[in-house]
This record gives sequence, structure tokens and C-alpha cells, in this order.
Amino acid sequence: MQQNFLLKKEKLGEFLTALSKEAEVFVPSLNENNATCFLPYNSQELYLAERTQYSPKKILSPPLEKEFIFRKKSSSFEIEHLLDNKKRVFFGVRSCDTHAIKVLDKLYLEYFTEDKWYKAIREDLTIIALQCSKPCENGFCQSMGTDKPVGHDLLLVEKEKSFFVEIASERGEQLVKKYRDLFNQTNFTKPESKFKCSKELETTNLKEILDKNFFHKKWKQEAKKCLSCSSCTQVCPSCYCFLSFDKFILNTGDSERFRAWDSCQLKRFTRVSHDFFFRESRESRLRQFVMHKLSYFQENFGFPLCVGCGRCIMVCPVGIDLTEIASTIRGDSK
Repeated sequence: MQQNFLLKKEKLGEFLTALSKEAEVFVPSLNENNATCFLPYNSQELYLAERTQYSPKKILSPPLEKEFIFRKKSSSFEIEHLLDNKKRVFFGVRSCDTHAIKVLDKLYLEYFTEDKWYKAIREDLTIIALQCSKPCENGFCQSMGTDKPVGHDLLLVEKEKSFFVEIASERGEQLVKKYRDLFNQTNFTKPESKFKCSKELETTNLKEILDKNFFHKKWKQEAKKCLSCSSCTQVCPSCYCFLSFDKFILNTGDSERFRAWDSCQLKRFTRVSHDFFFRESRESRLRQFVMHKLSYFQENFGFPLCVGCGRCIMVCPVGIDLTEIASTIRGDSK
């Protein structure tokens, strides 16, 4: 029988401090711009009200990452791979973000050829999830089936004076054993999460409906507002497009290979030779974002790429809402 525990709120800081002595611990908190995101723990106040405005994706897949160095030899090059093997802990990860991490795991470790840079970061990562107790702004995780966490090591459920702790993996079990003096064993069962998302998206046959309405007037209407600012893809926890480039080190003959986040919402994203753009219009780029999340990815891998966090809706400066786009197209297709 699985044992469950309680962690008193007054001991949470002590627990995170202890973890910080052996790993780099990231917690939800406010940054210097008053935005909520995952930052290294330094005894700061935690943000536990709801999911953060920014996911922990940038730690797993940095916006700018140096992959390797080409070192020039007399008649050849030697490649030095730069792998990040730090031990890390993500604390307070919400359900939608655990599902986004699962997507990245599938992409970087299974569907594509195994990505050694992602793998190096992911292998020694402990995930402590925090169950949501109320809806977050613009969220629709229940519609996407992502309202229950996956792939975590420990699950915390907030109570009045403590956190209910459920062990979800061998790594989580070892963590509790190591800091056993901070946890109290309990016979209570996990409290059920009862809330209703602020938004809904009817997903039945949605892929087929979107595919049949590729030229629906709604795409053009929304594209007239779109700024192609790429804010949606920047905050999305499951977007994964990147570009690679080399930087030469002067006077050495050496060079460095980098990869950086890219976005399907930027015109240059589909530029090829002779300045031809496969998706030159904003309409085509906006449609690509929504279709990739709700149709194309599902066609290729069996489940949608969108995790229902609602961040793209939250951050859009002109109020574009992919749930509203999909609902309008569904309504007109009846």
C-alpha cells in the first residue's frame, strides 16, 4: 500500500533550502518585471495562486543554447559537445506544464532522433507538481484532458496548514526518505481537485472540422488584428521550433554552434532561397499556429499539441483567442 505524507507549510522553506544544497531548485515566483515564472530558489516569496505566466520550458530548452565548439586542428576539426548535467528540481509545476514537459520528452527523446542536449538536462530533473484548486485565467485544461498532472515525482495538494504529498515515482520516494524528518505520514487520501475552467473548447471531431475549414473567413478576420509579434509562441509551453547558427571566434579558426528559439509567426520563418516565403501572409501564419496545436500534431502523433494553459490568450496584445476561433469555425460548420 502506497504511503502518503503531509508537509507542513511552515516547513516548506526548510525543505526547499535543503534541496538547494544539492540541486538547482526552480520555484514559481515574481521576476524583476513583476511577471510570474520559474526562478532559482533564494528564500523568496513563492507564487502559488495559480499557474505562472511563463512555464519552466526555458530551463529545459533554453531560448539560446550553445551546443558545441569546432576546434581547428592542423588538417581537421575537433568537436567539443557542451552538455548541461546539472542536478535540478522544479517545484510547484502545474498540471498543464507537466503535460507540456511530456510533449517535449516525446519530441526530443523519442519522435525525433534523441537530442543529447535536452537529454542531459532532463535526466537529472526532479518534478514536484502542485495540483490546481481553482481555475486560472483563460485556462481550458479540462477540455484538453490535461487537468491531472503526469510524469511528476511528487504531487502536492495544498490544504489549509499543510500540503498533502503523494509519491509518484521511485525518485520521489527516495526524496521523501532523504528528508523524512520534514514529512508526517498520514492515513488521509488525496483531496480531489474540484474546479471548473474559465474557458471550454469542444474537441470532439475538432481536427476534422478545422481541416475542412482551411479557408474559413475567420482566419482572415483574426489575421487583420494579428501583429505577428510571436508572443503566443514565446509563452507556449509546448512550442519547440528553433534555428541553428554558427559564430566564428576571431583569430582562432574555431567556431561555435548555437540554437535559438524561433517562431512560426515570424515572416522569415519559412524563407527559402530567392526570398520565397511559404507562409508570407499573417493569415497563413496565424492559421499554422492554431492548426499545429489542434490538428497537425494530433494527425502525426495521436494527441493535440495544445495543453490548454491559456497563456497564448493571456499574452496576445490584440485579444486573439484560439478557443474562440475554433468554436466559431465549429459553429459555422454545422
